Amino acid sequence: MDIEKKFSKLIQVCFDGYATLDKDGHFVECNPAYCEITGYSQEELKSLSYEDITPAEYAELDKLQLELLLKDGSSDLYEKEYIRNNGERIFVEIQSYKITEENGGIGGTWSYVRNITERKKTTEELRLQSEIMNRMSEGVFLVRMDGIIIYCNPAFEEMFGYNPGEMIGKHASIVNYPSAKSPEEIAREILAILEKEGFWQGEIQNVKKDGTPFWCHANVVTFVHSKYGKVLVSVHNDITRRKHAEEMQAHLKERLAQAQKMEAIGTLAGGIAHDFNNILSVILGYTELAKEDAPPGSNFASDLEKVFDAGNRAKDLVKQILSFSRQTNVERIPMQLQSLVKEVLKMLRSSIPTTIEIIDVLDSRCGVVLADPTQVHQILMNLCTNANHAMEESGGILKIELKEICINQNSQQPVLHIKPGRYVELIISDTGLGINPDLTAKIFEPYFTTKGIGKGTGMGLAIVHGIITEYGGTISVESELGKGTTFHVFFPVIDQEELQAVRKTEKTPRGSEYILFIDDEKFLAQMGGDMLERLGYSVTVRQSSLDALSTFQNNPDAFDLIITDQTMPGMTGSDLARRILQIRPDIPIILCTGYSNLIDEGSAKALGIKEFALKPITKQTIAKLIRKVLDD
Repeated sequence: MDIEKKFSKLIQVCFDGYATLDKDGHFVECNPAYCEITGYSQEELKSLSYEDITPAEYAELDKLQLELLLKDGSSDLYEKEYIRNNGERIFVEIQSYKITEENGGIGGTWSYVRNITERKKTTEELRLQSEIMNRMSEGVFLVRMDGIIIYCNPAFEEMFGYNPGEMIGKHASIVNYPSAKSPEEIAREILAILEKEGFWQGEIQNVKKDGTPFWCHANVVTFVHSKYGKVLVSVHNDITRRKHAEEMQAHLKERLAQAQKMEAIGTLAGGIAHDFNNILSVILGYTELAKEDAPPGSNFASDLEKVFDAGNRAKDLVKQILSFSRQTNVERIPMQLQSLVKEVLKMLRSSIPTTIEIIDVLDSRCGVVLADPTQVHQILMNLCTNANHAMEESGGILKIELKEICINQNSQQPVLHIKPGRYVELIISDTGLGINPDLTAKIFEPYFTTKGIGKGTGMGLAIVHGIITEYGGTISVESELGKGTTFHVFFPVIDQEELQAVRKTEKTPRGSEYILFIDDEKFLAQMGGDMLERLGYSVTVRQSSLDALSTFQNNPDAFDLIITDQTMPGMTGSDLARRILQIRPDIPIILCTGYSNLIDEGSAKALGIKEFALKPITKQTIAKLIRKVLDD
């Protein structure tokens, strides 16, 4: 009896709820803790059964537990809900036992009850948090202060290419991309900011399991873990696409700046070329006139011929300058490359340092190609200059080869996307530094250069590639670091059937028509008049477009042809032509220019101008052009 009293007293002060029910399920006795759990007093409970405080959906569960209790004498420890006196629903944990009467019958049950609402709430919150973490598109991981990963969500594992659970227990340095700073240094910097600011965010380069680098934006905070104490929580967003877009945008800005610089250079070059062409026109024009007066075979005639050749070389140089401004037309002619290569080699030997040996192997049997001599000169100079730069510090060997080859489907030549057929192969090799394999595919891109500031624009190889592709050929490169670089340039050979018979020297065509010739440059105007008169024409020369217009208005039917310069003060040549054609629409006009960014051949002919010619113009050229216009 004393034991029962002590047990009853213990029940009364127990923190867990205790209740006795009769065999019909009505409350007989409850301790204070049970009353607190349900919200009812003992007296109120004695008028209720367990069904009165149990939601209806738990009836089946209670029935199963009762069957177990009657069979085994106790129920399982199970969870259910109670309805408190204020209508609030709470979660409880229950285990019940059978009370047996002296005759062996069932006298009722007694139960221990514990309020687990807060625990359930916490568990549910943790479950929801885990569910949220699992569904997040951002990668999340937790790291102990010693750098060991203790948790990462599926998005983080997928982002880094690891299998589920594979990162747990690994050191966080496995996700760091190798850099100048060690993982320890990076960690110290981040921790220092965390101590000061409470959080850290920034862009870091990480590495996937397979070694692929990528960029992430990370947000890092500290968190007190129930098991590990202070830990780091990091949220990662993959920003690789954004970084690439930013890099592309920066690259495009650089290209735009470079394009603007090249445009400015082109404009400047065009302006210089205009004046230079006028000077060359006078030199070439009067040289031709002097050659006609010089005794054939004399030293005087020979000297004039050399002056004329030098003038033509200067004319070709101006054509290269004008290529920046797209003010020159490509004139392809049938030619053999051997002589042009030899000419370039002469120039190179005088400009390349003696530490670089030049070797040439030129096959004289190479076929004829259709090309512009100035462009071929540009290709040779560009590739040889690049070779020179590759060897300028240590010296070496520059080798130029020229040979004819036949490309077919089975050829083992380093050629891509080229039609089968005969080609003249130009090979330029050096023993210089070589090109990094990662850069080989980029060297033909516009504005790409490995040279230092002031040594290259990045346009040379792009122009070479464009020229040779336009010819129907190709260019390829082989290079090895420390051993040198070899460029292969392939020019299509013209079949003999396509070649026209070598024409005999043609006589300069002449005429007797009346020409109005206009140029604001005094010497050009005089030279033009003299040249045309020697060709048999009657010529009226004017140095002002306004004077020329007045002359034409006074007697428009007196002239058979107008030849005018484009760039003149007061009125341009194209404006003059427009005014003249309004007076007499059938008058043929030839427009000449050394440079103009206002008009080209297409726009000139759209105005009704018959021909468009670039200075300097030789006597033979202007003579043919005049007959073409007048005889058409």
